[in-house]
Amino acid sequence: MLSQDLPGWEAQKLLSPVGDGGYRIIPEDHKKAAVLLLIHFKENKPHVVFIKRSSNYPQDKHAGQISFPGGALDKEDISLQHCAVRETFEEIGISETSYEIVGSLSSLYVYVSKFLMFPFVAISKENLNFDKEDEEVERIISWPLELFLDSDTRKVKDIHIRNSIIKNVPYFSFSDDVLWGATAMVMSEFLEVLKSKL
Repeated sequence: MLSQDLPGWEAQKLLSPVGDGGYRIIPEDHKKAAVLLLIHFKENKPHVVFIKRSSNYPQDKHAGQISFPGGALDKEDISLQHCAVRETFEEIGISETSYEIVGSLSSLYVYVSKFLMFPFVAISKENLNFDKEDEEVERIISWPLELFLDSDTRKVKDIHIRNSIIKNVPYFSFSDDVLWGATAMVMSEFLEVLKSKL
């Protein structure tokens, strides 16, 4: 599915908190980051792995938010995929021997932090034992993929962040957790690809 033409922005914008906003304008001084959309199986059902970022770093514009494992491209990274693999191991303790990378999704410019984000998709058939990096990760989350296909999971509300309010933000809701912003936009594209084959 991921080797074919991807829907890109048309799917990402379905969960955009600000419409086009700044997502479509990529400045020359942008930074690069890579994340891993990791699917694993619990009780024979596919689950997607997320992290809740810690609030230990005031300069982190995404502190306290839910995201995929991943981070900034470093000098030692030989590729963006290597970056996603390295960061995943550092944040949740899962090495590349535990999963197979099956493709990638469309890049997305996260204008708030000036990162052009490259998402990779991986599948694990192993029983994963996570090892959380406590400084950067508050907790590791694993949500059933089927919940994302339930229309009741997708909602809209006002988001309070950094002393401001973003009105009518689309998001995915699970219990008390809110998945919104760039991570939700990436997930939106993955779901559109998935639904096109169901």
